[in-house]
Amino acid sequence: MTITRRTLFWRLAVSGFLLKLLLGTGLLAQTDSSGFWREDEQRLSVGAKLFPAFLGALEDLEQYRMKDGSLRVLVLFTGMRAPAMEVAARLAELDRIRGIPLKVQVMREDEMSRDAGPRPAAIFVASFEVDLKALRSWSERHRSLVFSPFSGAVEAGAIAGIYVADRILPYVNARQAARAHVRFKPFFLQVARRYEGG
Repeated sequence: MTITRRTLFWRLAVSGFLLKLLLGTGLLAQTDSSGFWREDEQRLSVGAKLFPAFLGALEDLEQYRMKDGSLRVLVLFTGMRAPAMEVAARLAELDRIRGIPLKVQVMREDEMSRDAGPRPAAIFVASFEVDLKALRSWSERHRSLVFSPFSGAVEAGAIAGIYVADRILPYVNARQAARAHVRFKPFFLQVARRYEGG
């Protein structure tokens, strides 16, 4: 599946409507068997749907190719592995992003410092307990996109996430993106909400 502008806008519209409906009806104010609050579970689901659009909107996507020509994407977790596996399975269903195949790998947060693999194009944070300050420095060192769909993550140091108000929008930490030398295409930034804080 190729991510286009039309695909991005439809994903944002549909995902935003569903998340707003669930938030508005109070259906998210409970926990489930994964230990997530329903709001976090829904944010994770919406984030998994929108994440390919963030990846596809990277300016220099080609520079992240590994030797075999694919893009390495890490799904990072701490605590329970099951939500990360669900995100990884959803991402693995994608054929390509802008014509480039993906290689999705699930990794525990404590394995990050020992990771000797190729530089990832992006890291999808699948647990709200992950230390975003550590990821912030990691993204700057390796110049990789760090995406977290959880509330407060963009303000805490993730480069990108989702913003939920009357509609759902891509959310970009502009300063963190600049520090990590991660650049998005102009059309994407036109529809995104920007966080200009630290």
